[in-house]
Amino acid sequence: MKTFDPKVVMNYCIIICVIQFSPIVAQQQTEDQDDESRQCCTNGIPGIPGVPGTNGLPGPFGPKGESGVPGTVGPKGDSGLAGVDGIPGAKGDRGEVGSTGQKGSIGEPGPKGDRGERGEMGLLPQQPRVALSAVRTTSMGPLTYDAVIVYDKIYANEGRGYSSSNGTFTCPVSGMYFFTFSIMRTKNPEEAYVCIYKNDIELVCVWVDNEGSREHGAATNSVIIDLEQGDEVSTKLIAGYALYSDRDAHVSITGFLLYANQQ
Repeated sequence: MKTFDPKVVMNYCIIICVIQFSPIVAQQQTEDQDDESRQCCTNGIPGIPGVPGTNGLPGPFGPKGESGVPGTVGPKGDSGLAGVDGIPGAKGDRGEVGSTGQKGSIGEPGPKGDRGERGEMGLLPQQPRVALSAVRTTSMGPLTYDAVIVYDKIYANEGRGYSSSNGTFTCPVSGMYFFTFSIMRTKNPEEAYVCIYKNDIELVCVWVDNEGSREHGAATNSVIIDLEQGDEVSTKLIAGYALYSDRDAHVSITGFLLYANQQ
């Protein structure tokens, strides 16, 4: 809407007032003259009304009216275009561990891989060492009872299993053992008969007869046995028989661990 300068409007108002009231002032002066004339003359016929003046200029704007009653809410408009992604926020706290999911199915085997390089040779597992080698340097028998043969000269006693005080080998490590023993009979008519025992249970024996000869005779026998730690092995001269030996050691025993049992 077009607006007007208040000063201009005021000037127009003054001009209009002058134009409007000038005829009235003139008429009033005329009437005053007529009144003076009437005093001496008779009243004349009233004149016809004058032409209405033109409309004045628009007045200044009035004060702002009160706000009207709010209208009803219109229908929802269409969604606008998506905005630009904002700056990522700070990392949140770690959530609680969820429940374990179901086990998935086994996938198909993958292709065969290339053969790897040959590795370095590893160290062999430490094998316990048990070994016995002993001889008797004196003759023995004949006796009236079975007697354990005591070997008085020891060449090896790895593992400390053999006792020269009683002639018994006590197993220090459970495993498979090999034993062999040799004997010689005297030149006298006596024969030689020796057996090897495990916990006083006879295993194998060796026998040398005189064959009607007064010469020495010798024999040897061997056995492989499974021993547990603490088992005892010994050789016994059977009652009524005799052994011959001297510094050349004709009576002997040898034994060693083949391999230890798995723990």
